[in-house]
Amino acid sequence: MLCPTCYISAPGGTDCPSCGGPVPELETFEGQGGHYLRVLILLSVVLFTVATLIASLRTGLRFRFDLLFGSRWFWLYGIIFFLPTAMGIHFWYMLRGEQIRVTDAYIERLSHWGPERILWADVTAYQKQILPFRDTRLGQGARLSRWLTRGRLLRNMPPYAYDLVALDREGERQLFRLEPGTISDLDWLLALIRERAGKPETL
Repeated sequence: MLCPTCYISAPGGTDCPSCGGPVPELETFEGQGGHYLRVLILLSVVLFTVATLIASLRTGLRFRFDLLFGSRWFWLYGIIFFLPTAMGIHFWYMLRGEQIRVTDAYIERLSHWGPERILWADVTAYQKQILPFRDTRLGQGARLSRWLTRGRLLRNMPPYAYDLVALDREGERQLFRLEPGTISDLDWLLALIRERAGKPETL
């Protein structure tokens, strides 16, 4: 594991040899579904406010909900308001329960697609590649994840996927993939993986 203060490698559950701080035995990373939902609901509220102001221009910029709801363009206002919220619900639904756990012995994912776990001792390759959004579990909607990331509202991130390839004790090949835009604090997660698996090979 890594010391979260000085980034020195040390066994989990011990004290850092550099700063003396505790090195965690387990690091947990949550999915970003809730973050996307909050941001897109906020966008819906902003769009609703702007639409209401535009509809109220004739009354001196006072809010006039009757002008908005009585307009023949009300259906268009409704679509503008509900579309971002619907996208946020989609992201939240797809990433519900998503969680990555890292220890000195293994890395595992818990999600509604099913649990995955590989042992660091079984890892044979660590790869980095461009993954088209259409090939991700989130589908084309994942394009928004290129900009909406936790910790920074807007962050232009290339759609990289990180693959850990392993062979278990039965000789079965395992693929553990980290898709773009799904996990919070990806930089720290990648640092922990690099400490165990080295630098990724770019495909």
